[in-house]
Amino acid sequence: VHEELLPSLFFYQLNQYECAAGQCVSELQKAQLQVQSLQAKIQESEANNMKLQEKLTEMECELRSLRQAAQSQERTIQGLTERQNSTMCKLQELAHRNQLTQSQSLTLGQLQGELVRVQSSLFSLGLELEASQRSLRQSQRQGDDLLRFKDRLSSDLQEELQHRGVTEKHNQDLRGALQKIRSELQTREAALKECEAEKTAVTQEKDGIIAQLERSLQDKERQLQVGSRTQRHSSKPRDALLEKLRERIKERDQALERSIDDKFHCLEEREGQVRALQLALREKERDLERLRCILSNNEETITSLDALVRSKELELEQAAEAYRNLQWLKQKSEEKETTALREKDTIIHQLQAALQARSQEMQDLTTTLVARVQAGPTGVVEELKARLALKEKLFQELLSDRTRQTDEHQAQVLDLLSTLSSKDQYLQVGSADGKKIGGGGMLSSLQIQNVFFLDFMFFFNIFFFFHFFFFFDSNSSTEKIQTLHTELDSVQALRGQLEEVLSRTRRMALALERAAKRQPEFGGGNGGD
Repeated sequence: VHEELLPSLFFYQLNQYECAAGQCVSELQKAQLQVQSLQAKIQESEANNMKLQEKLTEMECELRSLRQAAQSQERTIQGLTERQNSTMCKLQELAHRNQLTQSQSLTLGQLQGELVRVQSSLFSLGLELEASQRSLRQSQRQGDDLLRFKDRLSSDLQEELQHRGVTEKHNQDLRGALQKIRSELQTREAALKECEAEKTAVTQEKDGIIAQLERSLQDKERQLQVGSRTQRHSSKPRDALLEKLRERIKERDQALERSIDDKFHCLEEREGQVRALQLALREKERDLERLRCILSNNEETITSLDALVRSKELELEQAAEAYRNLQWLKQKSEEKETTALREKDTIIHQLQAALQARSQEMQDLTTTLVARVQAGPTGVVEELKARLALKEKLFQELLSDRTRQTDEHQAQVLDLLSTLSSKDQYLQVGSADGKKIGGGGMLSSLQIQNVFFLDFMFFFNIFFFFHFFFFFDSNSSTEKIQTLHTELDSVQALRGQLEEVLSRTRRMALALERAAKRQPEFGGGNGGD
């Protein structure tokens, strides 16, 4: 029985060894797949880093272009300052020329023309100075904005470079960890190969032992057959042979037990090695999990860097748009300045021509007046006195007519106010029983309201016409102006009262309209009932 159990035990242990070896091989394959996935992820992270480097180079190029634009704006600012300095020099030269011309003996007409030219040039130069100062302020603001934007971009670039260094360090650490894992996997593979070789050797030894046992069994069977044959012939030699066979069987059993014990010890040692390998594989799996966590963190950092790069690209696009808008505004401002300068030149020429014509007319008038005074001074003076007296008389008559008309209009306005107040009371009484009032009353109230409004606008326009006439009369005195202002204040007070009355009448008319609209609705409902 013991001999029959030995092969089954060997086969059972062999199956266990094969299962353990299969598990180890599958775990090694899983570890290799995980290493390959980690390598792919590292390659992806390197590609993303390359893309980030390209984007950083593009951003540096855009920063250079922005710096060049800022330098060009600084050059334009310097040009504007130079223009301002040149205009100041021109002003100093003009002042020096004016002093020289004043020192020289010139006629009155030449001095007036020179003064007009100097004033026009000073005015144009002042406008140019204001425009240049405005453009300088705008360019300074633009330069400050560009400098701030440049500082912000440089700080963002430094942060991104620092982040890039951190990611590179992470990637280097990951590469070192992968190399360690590869070396450990290679050692584990070598150990597994050695285990497989030992296992094959053990199986071969077991096969040899089984073959020896089979051969020994066959020999025993032959010996038993020979013993059974000899037993028939003689019993004594048979007993001796049986004892010898028993001794040999005992020796073989002891040898088999020793070999089985040795094999069991070897199997226990192999099981301990397999357990150690399983523990090492579990540790490697934990290391792989840690590496996965690190890779996920790196992916998050890469996505955050991508978002930062996109935001920076948007900011750069916005800055480029702002720069283009500034250039467009600058072109527009330059065009407006050129058109304004042309218009100013034309206006200055027109004013100079008008001044020359006016001075010529004044000279002609002075010559004619001097000739008349020299010819007959008494006649001219009497004629002027007669004209002044006639003008005063006409003014007094017109003033008396205007005062009389204003008194009449004030009386009419007071009458209108009294009638409006009575009408207001009447409307308030009539609004209490608005359901009984028809459309005729409504139309009459609206007509009265329109009439009041037209009268009010007529009176108010008349008073403002008086104000306009008296204001533009050159011979009116201060007392007349004061009386006119008091009359205007009273007219404005009357206007306020009339507006209040008109608003009240309008509200009452709207209430009556609503009551009139509601009355036919109530009538139709009663007829249906």
